[in-house]
Amino acid sequence: MSLAVYFAISFQHGMKLWDEGVTAANRSDLDTAISKYNAALRTRVGAYNAGILYSNRGLAYNSKGLLDRALADFAEALRLHPGLVEAHVGRAFAYISKGETDKALADANEAIRLDPNSRDAHQNRAIAFLNKREVGNAIADFSEAIRCDPNNADLYVARGNAFLTGGQYDAAIASFESAIRISPWLSAAYWGRDLAWEKRAYELLNQGTKAASERKYDEAVKFYSEGLDSHPGARNHAVLLCDRGTTLAHLKRREESARDYDEAIRLDPNFFQAYFNRAINHRECGRISQAVGDLNEALRLNPKFAPAYVNRGAIYYRQKQFDRAQADWLNALENIDTIETEQRPRFLNNIAWFLATCPAAQCRDGKTAVQAAVQACELSNWRRWDCLDTLAAAYAEAGDFASAISRQNQALQLAEVSSAEYRNMKERLRLYQHRQPYRQTK
Repeated sequence: MSLAVYFAISFQHGMKLWDEGVTAANRSDLDTAISKYNAALRTRVGAYNAGILYSNRGLAYNSKGLLDRALADFAEALRLHPGLVEAHVGRAFAYISKGETDKALADANEAIRLDPNSRDAHQNRAIAFLNKREVGNAIADFSEAIRCDPNNADLYVARGNAFLTGGQYDAAIASFESAIRISPWLSAAYWGRDLAWEKRAYELLNQGTKAASERKYDEAVKFYSEGLDSHPGARNHAVLLCDRGTTLAHLKRREESARDYDEAIRLDPNFFQAYFNRAINHRECGRISQAVGDLNEALRLNPKFAPAYVNRGAIYYRQKQFDRAQADWLNALENIDTIETEQRPRFLNNIAWFLATCPAAQCRDGKTAVQAAVQACELSNWRRWDCLDTLAAAYAEAGDFASAISRQNQALQLAEVSSAEYRNMKERLRLYQHRQPYRQTK
């Protein structure tokens, strides 16, 4: 057999093995594919073809997670076949998998220079950019990959996720919906779109909360309403309704507010905050029994929620049910950390005043009143005359009239001399000077 004939037969055998390797790789039989590529590389296929075979074997090693073997194959492929785009693409993927992002970018850049229409090169570079937190560049490359392969639904999902990372929720939704139009069965596209909807709704919720905190109530209602129109998901839906209900209540739109609370509770029957807020709405509309019912339910769902105890205690106090008011306010004291810090001085002051001055003797508790009033004074940096006035009354109830006189004088120094309350405080001071505590009249 002549050398030429031998080379021709070897070449043909190598090409056959190559085809068999590609077929095995396409059916994800990677071990068979690698075996066929190994055998093909032992034939006389020439340097050009050998470079492609090394690149193909590198891709198989990539799929098996044998990254160092893959990198060695891609290096050999590029030595034998300089400018082989697939080798640069495969090596970029291997470097991404190893966390060597800059090397991955270098290979992806070279692949794109050689072939600007390489879908995989743009996709790998997009992933590398994401790893470097360069979201804008990643989105641009995913868009280029889509240009190269416009019917690839997975690329639209990948770009949608990049938009999500960058907080571009409307663009993310559009990208996921494009994926759904191409592949209506692609679950990742639906999951991504749902997440984008929820994130957009959550962002609108936060914008509404910020506007409401600044008393821009009309603006807050607008944000909440947009969030409700944004497929927010059940939990966000209930929160948006509850917060919009509270904002509508600030605007005195009580019936609209009530409808929002009702719907929030329907969506989430365990949403104690919605019961609490609806109770306040009932109370302001004069529906006291309904208010108590909702406060009871809020406390059943969250027995440590102090604002509910405070408000229910206030209702009982106005109904002259002093023992019930005392029980609720003592529970509020035990759970005071569930009240916002800036609100605590007011609540503590009111509870301490009740415990120090209640007309029902069995409900007075000077020691606890002093503790609550001191805490109120500390939280207000001892600059609120009403808290100091309460502390003086608490000391008087506890029998410490010297401290009562001292704190009452301090309160008088902070109060406005022309106010009616100033005169009342002077009357209380005279009581303490005569060693008499102050009592509210029934």
